[in-house]
Amino acid sequence: MKTISFFNLKGGCGKTTSLINLGWLLAQREAKTGGRVLLIDADMQSNLTNSILDYDTKRHSIYDVMTGRRAAQEVILPVRDNVDLIPSSLMMAAIEPKLDSARNKAWILEEALIPLQDRYSYCLIDCSPSFSTMTINAILASELIFIPVQTEYYAVDGVHLLEETLSYINQQYGLNKQIDCIFASIHDKRNNINKLQYESLTENFPDKFMKTAVRKNVALVESPVFRESIFEYKPSSTGAEDYRNLFKEIEEKGEF
Repeated sequence: MKTISFFNLKGGCGKTTSLINLGWLLAQREAKTGGRVLLIDADMQSNLTNSILDYDTKRHSIYDVMTGRRAAQEVILPVRDNVDLIPSSLMMAAIEPKLDSARNKAWILEEALIPLQDRYSYCLIDCSPSFSTMTINAILASELIFIPVQTEYYAVDGVHLLEETLSYINQQYGLNKQIDCIFASIHDKRNNINKLQYESLTENFPDKFMKTAVRKNVALVESPVFRESIFEYKPSSTGAEDYRNLFKEIEEKGEF
């Protein structure tokens, strides 16, 4: 199982939207060979969960896994033919004090996923936009780290901050985690700042920044309301076109 974290310390950057839609395309590809995809909502805001499932405060979640109440396989929910989800919940707002006293607190998620290694071909984790023990768990459990970034002012500085965050994690845990893929989301080609930041990201991260930019698109905002990916909601939209092109570029890079 190849595990990928979608990570950014800035909220509203299209992180969850990107995970859902790239994950949908990945699942479509993997279905041809019998592969399965696992999604994990590691964010207390539960945006991934609420974009796929109806609201439910009673179901078990990643909180139960992280606190040792349930095994990961006990909280998995099927959401598509070959896509499963470990949901989040409002209980995650209180997870940090629980984790502080836990043994090997940074490795809980990685250990919890061991029994699932042969069950899925890919695992995609939606990280919280914060530097927390839960986020560290997601990073340590991941083989690759994807960074969706808005092409707004200070976009490059924001990516450098993420690099510094990973450097700190590497020093603390003796690892070599790095950013593997950066791509522009919610991009407006008519906006001069957006264009300048896109060019700056291309210049600063030539080997990691994807050429494909996901443009601002109303359908991408609407699709979670209907609990659908953009390909189920409006497959002919520019949002669907952009995510198809982005998936192909990431695939050609060898990350998918």
